[in-house]
Amino acid sequence: MKKILTSILTLSMFFALTAAPKSTKNTVIEPISVKISADNLAENQATMQNQVFNSDGSVTYDAMMKYGGGGISFYVDGKSGVKLSSYKKIRVEFDYSTDKRWANENVTPKFKIVTYGPGTTYFNGGVDQGYFDADSRSGSMVYEMDISKSSGKVVKIAVPLNAWKWVENGGSEEDLVTMTIKSITLLP
Repeated sequence: MKKILTSILTLSMFFALTAAPKSTKNTVIEPISVKISADNLAENQATMQNQVFNSDGSVTYDAMMKYGGGGISFYVDGKSGVKLSSYKKIRVEFDYSTDKRWANENVTPKFKIVTYGPGTTYFNGGVDQGYFDADSRSGSMVYEMDISKSSGKVVKIAVPLNAWKWVENGGSEEDLVTMTIKSITLLP
């Protein structure tokens, strides 16, 4: 009898252990602050010039509207990248000012956020996540863009000028914007 009870108890414990729900490890996705520095630089665009990396972790450069809009891209999380679907928003913070040669004082600068997957270059394979306009010709912006429907892997990111149809909308290809990119953050 003792042997039977021991067997029943052992079987009961076995079934209880195997039927118990397996623990799931909750993975916490942390925000990623893109490092803005010369050693994390991915690519410069042809109409971007006078690049200076500042001691406060920002970068200042002059960008022209020519050839799609000047800009600079940085690696997001090293050269391996991250899954874009793990993030809901991209927040950018930057200062901007227009040059005295600005062609039309009634037109304000336009910007965009571009992400790049593996094997892409500044003009080949980037995904425009969205566009946004400035309220004035010079100022500071903190802008959050919803990317919750985006997917794929992001390796590089940029906040260039948006020069699509710029000349048709009253601007000039020679219009110049001095930009200081202060931060780029992917938010879960």
